[in-house]
Amino acid sequence: MDSVRNLVHGAGLGLRRSFLSEIVEQPPSDVGFYEVAPENWMTIGGKFGKQFRAMTERFAFVCHGLSLSIGSSDALDEQFVRDLKLFMREHGIRFYSEHLSYCSHGGHLYDLMPMPFTQDAVKHVAGRIRRVQDILEQRIAIENISYYAAPGQEMREIDFFNAVVSEADCDVLIDINNIYVNSVNHGYDA
Repeated sequence: MDSVRNLVHGAGLGLRRSFLSEIVEQPPSDVGFYEVAPENWMTIGGKFGKQFRAMTERFAFVCHGLSLSIGSSDALDEQFVRDLKLFMREHGIRFYSEHLSYCSHGGHLYDLMPMPFTQDAVKHVAGRIRRVQDILEQRIAIENISYYAAPGQEMREIDFFNAVVSEADCDVLIDINNIYVNSVNHGYDA
């Protein structure tokens, strides 16, 4: 159980399949909610699917996505969003957040790539966020990411982030560590 407690982040717990059996049998008493990457659970059936269902029937869950690729120039994967909507409804999950980044360009890149901080990128990504919210029929939260380079940068990171959130009319998930990392990498006062 100590290995499970090491995953506790704030009042939530990241749920991983390797710990699922242990958590189902002895859920930690000090966890307020569980966080899952939906793309890792949406198609799980069998034993893990039943265990996951047992957990979502007893505890609060949130989804924090890794694969939406909200900033990609590839077409928005609307089927993924519809599948996500069904998954969230099936398990009573009311909150979804995603990274302000992209992870696909003609295929999956397996990394969260930074957005160019431009007005064109603001319009592009805000439109995609609005479309996701329309399909899900709910607001989503966008998380700031850490980045090593900002090619084509026309505006500061904070101005870009605020413009996206304002134009998309979405919620915010702030990662304080990412702000700190970016301040060190890019030499600004966090």
